[in-house]
Amino acid sequence: MAPLLLQKGVLRTNCIDCLDRTNVAQFAYGLVALGRQLHVLGLTVAQKIELHDPLADDLMDFYERMGDTLAIQYGGSAAHNKVYLMLY
Repeated sequence: MAPLLLQKGVLRTNCIDCLDRTNVAQFAYGLVALGRQLHVLGLTVAQKIELHDPLADDLMDFYERMGDTLAIQYGGSAAHNKVYLMLY
């Protein structure tokens, strides 16, 4: 039986007036956390998800949709600045 793993901390990011920058920070931390979580669950071999991984694209999509939803709620329009991963 695997040992019980407990969360040891909380990361909080909050900035309603600059959602785009907040989402970039949340994406960076979220990508690291997701990689570790999938590894602990035995779903991936590596703990790190690379930026060129399709899973990173999916996670970015979630954060973009979250930013648009919050921007519409608070400002009446979608987020104006988008961050796209430009990988060469």
